[in-house]
Amino acid sequence: MGQRVAFPQPDAPARSLGEFVAIAHKLAKRSENVYLDHPHAKERMAERGISIQQIFDVLRRGVGVDGPTLDKHGCWRIKMQRFSSGKTVQVVVVVKELHLEVITVITKAR
Repeated sequence: MGQRVAFPQPDAPARSLGEFVAIAHKLAKRSENVYLDHPHAKERMAERGISIQQIFDVLRRGVGVDGPTLDKHGCWRIKMQRFSSGKTVQVVVVVKELHLEVITVITKAR
């Protein structure tokens, strides 16, 4: 019989999308709380012509459109959206207790 691997447990109890959005708004007020380290996010920013300023606009003033979803690492993800600089921009972000991790960015036709 193989070794069982436990599914990761969330690092916080489940909250509503609105609660996660409020946390994101608060954390994004300080740029050092937003991590843009994921190569996938950087690739999509370049591919879709999305600036760091637009990402911060979404994270600071956007609305929640999907989630929260527990990912394979046991972290909570949400998708936020805002019309910014002529584009509807969506940002998928992991919400941690003290920071946000940008996973990807999406543009939508208006």
